[in-house]
Amino acid sequence: MKNILVVTLSNIGDVIMTTPVIMALAAQFPEAKITVLVGPKAYAILEKSPQIHQLIAYHKKVGFIAKWRLLKELRKNRYDGIVDLRNTPIPALLNCKKRSPFIRRFRKINRRERHQEILDMMGLGVPNPPPFQFFDATDEQSSLEKLRSRGILDTAGWIVVAPGAASTQKRWPATHFQEVIRPLAAETGKKALLVGAGNERPIAEAVAQGLAETVVLCGETTLPETAALLSRASLVLANDSAIMHLGFELGVPTVGIFGPTDHEKYGHTGEKFRIAREDASTCACHSQPRRDAERDCFHGLGPEQVLKLCRALLPDRP
Repeated sequence: MKNILVVTLSNIGDVIMTTPVIMALAAQFPEAKITVLVGPKAYAILEKSPQIHQLIAYHKKVGFIAKWRLLKELRKNRYDGIVDLRNTPIPALLNCKKRSPFIRRFRKINRRERHQEILDMMGLGVPNPPPFQFFDATDEQSSLEKLRSRGILDTAGWIVVAPGAASTQKRWPATHFQEVIRPLAAETGKKALLVGAGNERPIAEAVAQGLAETVVLCGETTLPETAALLSRASLVLANDSAIMHLGFELGVPTVGIFGPTDHEKYGHTGEKFRIAREDASTCACHSQPRRDAERDCFHGLGPEQVLKLCRALLPDRP
C-alpha cells in the first residue's frame, strides 16, 4: 500500500495507545504516505512523528458541511487502505482497496491490544512494532532549558510524577503522593518533577506543599517536551492518565495508579510497568457496580503499597 489513512481517537491517553498501530503500518509499508485523523486535543502528541505524512485535526462535533468538506478532501488522496480505530462511516464513504471491518469481534479486553487486533483482522498485524517518536531534539533541548531556568542542572534521572488526570475521580489523594515522594527523594537524591496540563497545576501544588525536592511544571511544557522529560526519567508515577500511557510507550519504569477505572482495560504489562491497585471486592464503597464515570474509590490503596512498587523499579537506588 502506498497511501494509508488512519482514523484515531480524541483523548490524549487513548491516542497514545493507538501509536503502535501507526508504527506497525509504517514498518510494513515504509514507502507509504500515512495520513492520520486525530482529535484536536491530541494533535500535539503525534505531530513530531516522521512516519506521519499528513496530520489532520478531526473535530467530531463539527457540523455536516464541515464534515462533507473534509470527506471531499480525503477522496482526492485515493487511499489504498483505511484503518479506522474510531469505527466511523468514513471507510465506507471513501473508495479504497482494504479497510478495517465495521463489525468487530474482539478477543482482547485491553484497549491498546484491541487497536492492534483491528490490524490483525485486516491481515496487517505486526507483533512488536518499533517505538513511536513523540518528540525531537528541539523538544529535548527546550525542556532541559526550562529545567535550568528553575535551577535544575541534572539532565536525566528525575522522578516524574503526574498527580492529575482528566477526571477528578481518577486522582489519588495529594497527601498519598507526598508520602511516596518524600521517602523516594530521600533514598535516591532525585528531584521529583510534577507534570501535567495547566488546569492540573492546583493539585500538583498541593502535592508539592512542604516538599523542597519537588518542582511543579504543570502547564509549562508542551506535550512533546513532556515526553522528552519522561524519556530521561528514572521513574514515572502517575494516575491512570495520558502520562501513564506515555511512560509505558517510552519504555520508562512506570507505576500506574488505578481505582475507579479498570486496570485490565487501561493498564499495561511488562518488566518496566507496575499496576498499583487494591481489590475492589474487599471495599465497602459499593462504587464498582456503578457506571465507570460514577466510580470514585481507590478501595483503600495506600502510600505503602505504591512506594513498594516504586522501589521495585528503582533497584539501583543508593
